[in-house]
Amino acid sequence: MLVKGNASGRRNNILQSVKDASSSISMMRLTGAVLVFCCIIDFTFKPSLRAAVADSTNVLDATKHKNNVSLLDLPLSVKDVAINVGSNIDPIMLADKKYGPCAHNIAVEPIVANKIPFHRQLSVLPAAVSSNPGVMSMRIYNVNGVSSSLAKPAMTDFWNSKESRGDGRLVIVPVITLSSLLNSIPKRINVAFLMTDIQGYDFMAIKEAKNTLKERVTHIMTEVWYGDVYTYSGVHNDLCRDWLPLMTEMGYTLVKTAYEDDMEKLKARCEKQLKENPQRPSGKENAGLSEDNAYWVRNDVVEQPFPGVVSVQKYDPGYAEEEYKTCV
Repeated sequence: MLVKGNASGRRNNILQSVKDASSSISMMRLTGAVLVFCCIIDFTFKPSLRAAVADSTNVLDATKHKNNVSLLDLPLSVKDVAINVGSNIDPIMLADKKYGPCAHNIAVEPIVANKIPFHRQLSVLPAAVSSNPGVMSMRIYNVNGVSSSLAKPAMTDFWNSKESRGDGRLVIVPVITLSSLLNSIPKRINVAFLMTDIQGYDFMAIKEAKNTLKERVTHIMTEVWYGDVYTYSGVHNDLCRDWLPLMTEMGYTLVKTAYEDDMEKLKARCEKQLKENPQRPSGKENAGLSEDNAYWVRNDVVEQPFPGVVSVQKYDPGYAEEEYKTCV
């Protein structure tokens, strides 16, 4: 904070300071030149000094990513992370013992973030995810807001029409992009698993982050729709028409869905859908509920299984306090 004082006295003091400084500038220039010359000589002939400067530069760079994106200040012991976008009250946790007590999990939840149980291996980000950052209105639907969305339902149904539950109530939420979240995670950390369940915005979120995803994430689970059926209006999320073309282009393979293991059968289903309906129908024409969870693996590691995960409410890895103390 600047504090006002006597203007005339301060002006005289400043003028006198300028006068005194002028008389010493020549000497300062000479001294500065000598110092710079000495430093150049010293730096040139001392490899240890050059190494120290390089190390300090690397440390500073470690807090930034390309395009000056700030990085999360995660401990160096964190080697693996799982991300659950749209977690509701029960986000996933990496459960395989190979990840150890220092593995971390990030839940992105805009409505009931305050109801998620605390766990030292879990961080909760109270935000929605879309293709552009900002602030948006979100409508709350269903028990614990589990069906809340940035979009409106395509039809009135049991999960979105109970007034006593508060269905349809509008709230204002911050919105981030998936790429910004991924870019904030230091590259030394492996993103072991990404799960999205964001009520119609899954495809939009993944498409926005596609270039970053290809570099960072090998195993992804997304909520998808079947048969051009719209759960929500104004968004596209169809497995056959939207997801398969995009994920194939990105270099991912669909290995299964929650309801289907036979990928040839699913492929035939998609071919039939697109042949019979070359043009996408509107949400008004085809509103309904036909959802599934699709599991994608990047092509270069397609044989690697999905990491074991459990919900935070069932997560009990049995790590001792001494083991957690190593996570620094």
